[in-house]
Amino acid sequence: MGNYFTDYHCHLLPALDDGAVDVRESLDMARTLSSFGFATVHCTPHLIRGGYENDPPRVIRAVQLMQRRLDEEGISLRLVPGNEHYLDQYLPELLPGGLRAGNSRYLLVEVPFQAGPELLRPIVQTFSKHGLAPLIAHPERCRAFDPAAKKGGLWGALSLALGKESEPDLADSGIVELKRSGCRFQGNLGSFAGYYGYEVRERALLFLRHGLYSCLGTDAHSGEKLWDMLVAGYAVVESVLGEAATHDLLRGTQLDNGA
Repeated sequence: MGNYFTDYHCHLLPALDDGAVDVRESLDMARTLSSFGFATVHCTPHLIRGGYENDPPRVIRAVQLMQRRLDEEGISLRLVPGNEHYLDQYLPELLPGGLRAGNSRYLLVEVPFQAGPELLRPIVQTFSKHGLAPLIAHPERCRAFDPAAKKGGLWGALSLALGKESEPDLADSGIVELKRSGCRFQGNLGSFAGYYGYEVRERALLFLRHGLYSCLGTDAHSGEKLWDMLVAGYAVVESVLGEAATHDLLRGTQLDNGA
């Protein structure tokens, strides 16, 4: 495939959060990612006040140390400092000095999995005041973006999956409105591979078919079964988009273009 993919969401840095536990595991993950075709990895440890206090200076220093180890080991991977910012009451105060996704205006944001749409309404305006926009991590895993919610939650999702209801029209849905207003969305390769369950996989495919993703990430927390997940997730995305469009998504071409 060549090495030109970009992983926009990865917990590769050692001992900062619930990701890699030590340098040895980080190196194992890095070798797998490089072998698969990734050239750039955005290191995005959790930033949660009262939980994971991974402020930008700490992350930047950790990236510098880890990059040095990768270079010493001959692993062709460029690390970029970032954060997975938790969407809570503390997020607005973190925005002015927040680590962006490379040279873009986007910050990776994790929406609480069980949160409703009410948390998301003010998000774009808050970001825009600082010249920023949210890159929302794995929306397929979040209840706030569940297109089956209006159809009865779990039963709606199952009815859709079993073919008892037509695929929902996302034209006026909350997630499409957020994209129109400036949000971008990062899908997890593991979601397409079924690593988070059937419902998440179906939502991921729905969002993929509707062109809602601007980039992908591994969201890798360890080296265990990482290669298998990459292969399976890639195969599913390619089966929907074809090779060229899959490569564009894995390179973050749309995100770079602001699309």
